[in-house]
Amino acid sequence: MPKDIAFDRACIIGCGVMTGIGAAVRKAKVTPGASVFVIGCGAVGLNVLQGARLAGAGRIIAGDVGAARLERARQFGATDTIDVTHDGALHEVRALTDGRGADYVFEAAGHESAFRLSVEAVRPAGQVVWLGKVNVDKPVTFRWGALMGEKQIVRSSYGEALPKRDFPWIAQLYLEGKIKLDEMITRRIQLDEINDGFADLANGIGTRSVIEMH
Repeated sequence: MPKDIAFDRACIIGCGVMTGIGAAVRKAKVTPGASVFVIGCGAVGLNVLQGARLAGAGRIIAGDVGAARLERARQFGATDTIDVTHDGALHEVRALTDGRGADYVFEAAGHESAFRLSVEAVRPAGQVVWLGKVNVDKPVTFRWGALMGEKQIVRSSYGEALPKRDFPWIAQLYLEGKIKLDEMITRRIQLDEINDGFADLANGIGTRSVIEMH
């Protein structure tokens, strides 16, 4: 890590930040001017938005639930937002992408409906990157026609990261003001409050908690 970055910011690089930025920049290799749709704007999804912005994407669409989460997505780079619980969510994505669907779609919600939406919302020959997870024994069904059209579907668990290369790179981006890390931290807790932090994660509260040792 560069010496100038504070530990409480550096510590969050190793999970959602690396996964999200890496998915956009390293795994998918988002191209300048491309359209991007991110489903799920928790810690990973917010960083996909940052990665898409870094890559020079044109239209960056964030899909999530509720006004607060969608407004937060705009702070991290979304140019447009969609409430994915609406029946017309797919139509909205297509309307924002000249009727074709997005060039790149990232699933970061970890829900069956989000996986299904991801393959419906990508354009023919576009790329889908699955980041979320459901229970490994849980079946997920798709409309067969949604998988046609030379669509590329890949799984990414860690944004194709090489930590020795990528951690210092991300830290430097932060120090240069090109990505947000401070805004990722929504709570600071002590070690004896760690179960509260896990409860927040389970309930979808906040983005990242940092444990401070005194």
